[in-house]
Amino acid sequence: MKTSLKISLLFTIFLTTALITNAQDEKKHSHHKHGWPMHDTAQMKEFTCAMENFNMEDFPFCKSKKKYNGHWAGIELGVSGYVTPDFDMNFNPSYPYMNMNTARSMTVNINPFELNLNLYNNKIGFTTGLGFQISNYYFTDNYVMLQDSSTLVAYKVQDSQGNPVKLKVNKLVTSYLTLPLFFEYQTNPYRRLSSFHVTLGVVAGVRIGSYTKQVYEDEGQAYSLVDEQGNKVATFDVEHHSVQDRGAFHLSPFKLDAAFRVGWSHLNLFSTYSLTQMFQKNQGPELYPFTVGITLLGW
Repeated sequence: MKTSLKISLLFTIFLTTALITNAQDEKKHSHHKHGWPMHDTAQMKEFTCAMENFNMEDFPFCKSKKKYNGHWAGIELGVSGYVTPDFDMNFNPSYPYMNMNTARSMTVNINPFELNLNLYNNKIGFTTGLGFQISNYYFTDNYVMLQDSSTLVAYKVQDSQGNPVKLKVNKLVTSYLTLPLFFEYQTNPYRRLSSFHVTLGVVAGVRIGSYTKQVYEDEGQAYSLVDEQGNKVATFDVEHHSVQDRGAFHLSPFKLDAAFRVGWSHLNLFSTYSLTQMFQKNQGPELYPFTVGITLLGW
């Protein structure tokens, strides 16, 4: 009897100890080391992804981050324009050739390289890198810019009968190598999928190319350039529908843009406003470019 009582008592102690240990173990492992709840039904290795029953290793956006990772590298698309020093898009009548079609004026940023430096707890960091920017500024009127002068000038196009020529395309294209200097804050340092981020900084740029392009409806025609008084300045022939003229057009060789970025997960919205003039001082109108856009693909 005593032996049976001892066995029962030992079994009870052993069972109670096992239950307590198991409860403590479940409490200890019910959360990820970074505080995310772990659900047994998901059976994830490290943390729960947005969708259950998927292997997170098959989805890069579900993997945990091991260090601070900023938002620069990727491909971006934005709407571009420029404003006067008074933030006005009603330009001075002395340069009507700068009137633009903002809806068609686009910028593409290709940012292949990114370098990150953690500053605090993988939530605040510094980001830099290297990028390539192409901006297209479409004009509404039929002016053609010339670069062989001390300042930027533009003349209207007329046909051989003296009628204004409607241009299918009339634009200025600029390209820059860009270097970002960003400070970024992220709410979730370990999981990009559920992280809000905000970025402030500047983007420095050096111009590597620029050209104007006009597309005419008719080819093999003779056209004239006339000033505001209707005087012919030059005559030229168009062998093909489009004409490109590469040159500096008195554009500033360097630029510095104030930059702001905000987003959630892989969605990133960006905006820039130039702190430097679009054209060199006293060689063109005083205008300041801007861009507002979205990241199409980030990594």
